[in-house]
Amino acid sequence: MYHVEYDAPANNLMLIVKGFWTPEDVTAFAANVGVRAQEARAVRPDFDVVVESLEFPVQGHAVADLLTGIMRGGMQLTSGRAAVVVGSHLNKVQAERTLVHPRLRVFLTLDDARRWLAESPVACAVPALP
Repeated sequence: MYHVEYDAPANNLMLIVKGFWTPEDVTAFAANVGVRAQEARAVRPDFDVVVESLEFPVQGHAVADLLTGIMRGGMQLTSGRAAVVVGSHLNKVQAERTLVHPRLRVFLTLDDARRWLAESPVACAVPALP
């Protein structure tokens, strides 16, 4: 259903999500992401996040709202950027509608997401946190 891992050499928190979720699934996911994000922050406060959701269908409103809350809280833990990789244009529309943040972008391929994260934040005109 999900996997969360911090890659210290790459300074990247990788989240893999799959399947159709209930609000209870989101609660367990949030706890795991919180622990891993704190671990990443202890290493470097500018870690990037990649969410691979290629096998994550469009979710119900309650789940989408909860996931939006996780994103908002998680983005406060890093000055890095977040790339969300989705499996369809419909997923992309939902993610872009619900996951709104100046340091977050939604992609249809992992390669495009990695290219964007590899660019200089200045080159992307991404504002730094105060």
